[in-house]
Amino acid sequence: MSASITLIGSITLPYLEGFEAWIKKGNLFVNKQTLTDDSDSYDVVRYNLTQPFPESKLTDIQEYLLSLSDSTNIDHVYQSKSIDITKPGVAVFDMDSTLIKAEVMDELAVDFGIGEKISKVTASAMRGEIDFIESFVQRLALLEGLSSDVMDGVYKRIIHMDGIAVLMKVLNHFHWHTAILSGGFTYFADRIAKEYGISEVHANVLEIENGKLTGKHLGPIVDASRKRQLLEDIVSKNELPWDQTIACGDGANDLLMLNSATLGVALHAKPLVRKDAPHPMSALGLDGILYLLGMTTSDIRAITNL
Repeated sequence: MSASITLIGSITLPYLEGFEAWIKKGNLFVNKQTLTDDSDSYDVVRYNLTQPFPESKLTDIQEYLLSLSDSTNIDHVYQSKSIDITKPGVAVFDMDSTLIKAEVMDELAVDFGIGEKISKVTASAMRGEIDFIESFVQRLALLEGLSSDVMDGVYKRIIHMDGIAVLMKVLNHFHWHTAILSGGFTYFADRIAKEYGISEVHANVLEIENGKLTGKHLGPIVDASRKRQLLEDIVSKNELPWDQTIACGDGANDLLMLNSATLGVALHAKPLVRKDAPHPMSALGLDGILYLLGMTTSDIRAITNL
C-alpha cells in the first residue's frame, strides 16, 4: 500500500517544480500523476512515494505540509497508506457542516428566535473549546417548546455539501458500506441517507411531545467516543478490513474517528481539527475524497455521468 502526497487547488508549474525539489531531497519520490483534466477548474496532482515518511519525522512533515496548505490555499495531503476504492470498505461521515452546509441545531434555533445565542455555543464546541455533551444538553434545553412542524422547512432550506452526490454514487458503485455518525438529529440524517443511498444512520433522537420539542433527547448522545466505537462496530459487523476505512468530519468531536480510520478527512475543518487530523482538505467538497483515493476525473465521470 503506497504512500503519497496529493495537491489540490489552483497550482502553477513553478510551484510544482519547487515542491518536487523538496520531495526529491528525501529520496522517496517515485512518480507524479495529474488526476484532473483540461475541463476541470482546479488541479489535482498526486506524488507517489517509495515508502512512508519515517515515524520520527511524521509530525514535522505534517506540520510543514499544513503550513504550505494554509499559505497557498492548495491542499497538501500526505497519506501513509493507499485505499483501493474498487474493493468494498466502510466510509462514515459526520453530517452537520460535512454532508450539509449547516449546523441543524443552529437552524432550529433560528426558527425559535434564539439563533445567535445557540450558534456561539455550537461554534465553541466544534472548535473543541468546551465539552460537546455538556454543550449539546444545554443547547437542546433552550429549544424546549419549539414546534416540530418547523423541521421540514429547516431541512428543505439546508444546502447539501458540494460533491456529495458524486462521492456517494461512486462509493455505492463499488459496494462500500456507508454510514452517518452525527451529533445532529435522526430526523435530518435519515432524510440525507435516503436521498443518497447511505447504508445506515446513527444520530441523536429528539424527544417530541404534543407536537413540540421537549428540550431533551432519547438514547445515548452520539459524541466523539461513540462515533469511534460505531466505526469500529460497523467494520467488525461487515467483516471488512480496517485498511479499507474512510471517515470524514469537520469538528473536534470527529477527531477520534478521523484518527482511527485509514483515511480520516477533515473537510473545511476548524483550525484545531485541521492541525490534529491526519488528512485536512479544504479546496474541494466531498468529491475531493475520490482524488485522495487515486481516481481521475475521467474515472469519476465514467461512473457518475455527472
